[in-house]
Amino acid sequence: MTEVADVRRRVMATIEVARQKASERRVRADAAEEQGRRFIEATAVPVMQQVLSVLRVEGYAYRLSTPVGAARLVSEKHHEDFIDVAVDTTQDPVTIMTRVSHVRGQRVSTTERPLGSGTDLKQLTDEHVLEFLLEALPVFVER
Repeated sequence: MTEVADVRRRVMATIEVARQKASERRVRADAAEEQGRRFIEATAVPVMQQVLSVLRVEGYAYRLSTPVGAARLVSEKHHEDFIDVAVDTTQDPVTIMTRVSHVRGQRVSTTERPLGSGTDLKQLTDEHVLEFLLEALPVFVER
């Protein structure tokens, strides 16, 4: 049987390693969160504004909401209908997550996935945002 002192030593070592990793992850996450926010503001929002302009011209009532670290196209008719791009600091590494929520009758369908799956945050471009929006739009514009 294992000695109590040995168990204690190993548990304490595990706790220390976990704390160090968490501290390192927080430092990485803080830097990546700032980078993600800049991406949302400088890249995602302008693309979403362009898409919003086209939707409005075509008679679709949407608005753009831009809380810190996120951008969301929201239907003015059904607030549960939205397309969202946001910084997700719960992921390691920090990720730009997309979420699409659509109401059909009594049911709400929500899908969530990383923007540019497999692409590093530093490599994301306006084209990734546009591709995502074009994939998400059909359920909102089909009549």
